[in-house]
Amino acid sequence: MSIEMPIEDASLTQLQHVPIDNVMSIIDEGLVHLPSYRELYYRWERQQWKAQDIDFSGDRTQWLRMNEDEQRMRLGGLSAFFKGEECVTNTLAPYITAMPNDDMRIFVTTQLVDEARHTVFFERFFRDALGVDYGRLEETLAVVERNMGEKTRYILVDALNDVSGRIQREPDNLARLVEGVVLYHVIIEGTMALAGQRGILEVYREQNIFPAFRGGFTAVARDESRHVVFGVKFLRDMIQRDAAQAKVIFNAVNTYARTAIEAVSPPPQQIEFMLANKQDPWTTPRYGVESLRKKLKVIGLSMEIPDVPPPPVF
Repeated sequence: MSIEMPIEDASLTQLQHVPIDNVMSIIDEGLVHLPSYRELYYRWERQQWKAQDIDFSGDRTQWLRMNEDEQRMRLGGLSAFFKGEECVTNTLAPYITAMPNDDMRIFVTTQLVDEARHTVFFERFFRDALGVDYGRLEETLAVVERNMGEKTRYILVDALNDVSGRIQREPDNLARLVEGVVLYHVIIEGTMALAGQRGILEVYREQNIFPAFRGGFTAVARDESRHVVFGVKFLRDMIQRDAAQAKVIFNAVNTYARTAIEAVSPPPQQIEFMLANKQDPWTTPRYGVESLRKKLKVIGLSMEIPDVPPPPVF
């Protein structure tokens, strides 16, 4: 089932049935005709949704019917997103202060609100559907974080906190902000998150599981399409303002991209299992690589980026 109405007008219930590639196409369209920062703000006004309105009772019923192995697999795949939303919420404020003009600053302020809403959405899903609740949000996340892989933790926790801290200490240093936007908007959101969201939402839609989560997570992806387009536009504008910023972007991509692609790649034992079952283990990382390549082209940067194997021939 798909919907004919514009995705920006779709309700949470309607978004449950939207193929995630329809949402991802918003980014591709935005990259062809980059909107203004004010238009991105107006999109935010039109695309509001409420985490408190979601009823997870049906998702809870499905969760309780899953065996322990399936529950462990689902929990592991979603934990990085829950922790990631909290990490980006806690590190974005210095970006707002450092933005060069008010239109940029106004939009990034809406992004901070989005990230907080995404964190609340995941907290409610983990508590009301998965039964994961250790009291305070910080205590729940401390447990959830144990499910994250080492490379994912490095990008979302270590690198993001480090870059945000440097922006906070030097808000007038444009190179710090440019590196931060590369990491936040292009690597984390535009490469890792979108690739992971696409894989999870397609599987969940095909298997018709967690319908309430699907609606909310698709709304999250719709929000992040605005963030990613902002990041690409900002970096393109910064290069046009000062060509020296191209080297900053180049160095940041080289620093973070390989680890990010490895973070969304399956571990070796899972690759062997998937190949044995005639499944492509590199669908998600390949999407991430192609997504990164598209964004760098629009930004105006030509460079080699990490690659992954082509689809296997069975």
